Amino acid sequence: MHSERAPLTSLTKAIADSTLPLFPKPKSKVFSSVVRQVARFAADDSVTIVFEGESGTGKNWIARIAHTQSMRASHTLHEKSLATISDSLAGSDLFGHEIGAFTDARTRRSGAFQTANHSTLFIDELGKASSEVQRMLLRVIDERVVCPVGGDRPMKLDVRLMLATNVSIKSLVADGLFLPDLFARLGQFRIQLPALRERQEDIPDLARYFVAKHAISRGYTAGLPTIHPALMSALVTAEWKYNLREFDETLKRLVFEADSETQLTFEHCVGDLEYLRVRTRGRPTKSSPGNVASAVKRSVSIASAARSLGISRSTVYRKLARMSEVTPSTLVAE
Repeated sequence: MHSERAPLTSLTKAIADSTLPLFPKPKSKVFSSVVRQVARFAADDSVTIVFEGESGTGKNWIARIAHTQSMRASHTLHEKSLATISDSLAGSDLFGHEIGAFTDARTRRSGAFQTANHSTLFIDELGKASSEVQRMLLRVIDERVVCPVGGDRPMKLDVRLMLATNVSIKSLVADGLFLPDLFARLGQFRIQLPALRERQEDIPDLARYFVAKHAISRGYTAGLPTIHPALMSALVTAEWKYNLREFDETLKRLVFEADSETQLTFEHCVGDLEYLRVRTRGRPTKSSPGNVASAVKRSVSIASAARSLGISRSTVYRKLARMSEVTPSTLVAE
């Protein structure tokens, strides 16, 4: 008898229909505060929001949500990361350039600001902006104009700007790496995103969210795999050094390893995910066929044996089917 899959829900339908961005309603006080700030700041079109937080805390994710709550939600959000642009090309990528502005500038080019006119532009990795780019950003914020590299005619633009950095811009100012004048324009509307370890109450719903996303992407239609309570406990207490980015990839790997299984368990914590099983206090016994058979003999049912091992009932059946002395037909299902 197999574990039942979790039913498909409106969340999974939204994921399947690509109607993101969505996120589970937070239970933690710290992230609930972030959500309230985002709603307040996003509604005012004159506010330039700066998202600060460790790498992987979901700054681009929350920026998309802020865009959907703004007056420009009907327009496409445009994103640009300074981490992927060299210092020499950052000005051109953001503000465009004129013919002959530099070597190989054979044609006139529009930058990210021109492309995002009438919409929202989200710039990530603000801490990597050169002093020249910072001065150009300051002019955009102050005067709402952009001057392409090599040009002398400012262009009036209507762009809502959102920024993100994994380094506090206040600390960058103190280190002489950030223009005080630009900080003065941005310092009042900064939102600090907490690390995942600081919002453990949100992890179960986030885990189910990512399971739904990855199960749907793998073609699940009848239902979704559930997460064994022991594994969920390990997910909640894990360190998550790289935050949501690492957490998302972990759930993706678990869904991949589970394949057709109806429940994600420690059995699926292989490779780099082995630490989830090894580090967990009260971890289940290694699920070799012999250990599974022993657990079944000690238990009153397949279900209780599976719970004691932290694996699914279907895994118990599969392990026992490999042993000639025990077959699934001889076992009590409940």
